[in-house]
Parts: sequence; structure tokens; C-alpha cells
Amino acid sequence: MTKTTVLAALYDFVLHDVVGNVIAGLVLLAGTTGWQRIRTRQQACRTPPSAIESDEPPS
Repeated sequence: MTKTTVLAALYDFVLHDVVGNVIAGLVLLAGTTGWQRIRTRQQACRTPPSAIESDEPPS
């Protein structure tokens, strides 16, 4: 293998595998965070006001 071939193989590995995995990880992290936000908002909208505890004791 020549020096050029080794460098080409190294660049191919770094650009496609490492960078691709980093981008995929960031997309996955952003996606799961977004779904958690949406799920939290939906649960807050569905919670009836009577289910929320108040500071006042019942009479």
C-alpha cells in the first residue's frame, strides 16, 4: 500500500464512519428530546385541573 492509499483509507474512515456516527448520535439525541417535550406537553394538556394538588387543605 502506498502512502496515498493509506491516507485515502484513513480519510474515508474518518469522514464516513466517525463523522456519520456523530451526526446520527446528535440527530437521535435531538429527536428523543423533542419527543419528550411533546409528550410532556400532551400530558399537561390532558391533566384536568381537579387532578392538580392545591396548597389549601380540604374543608
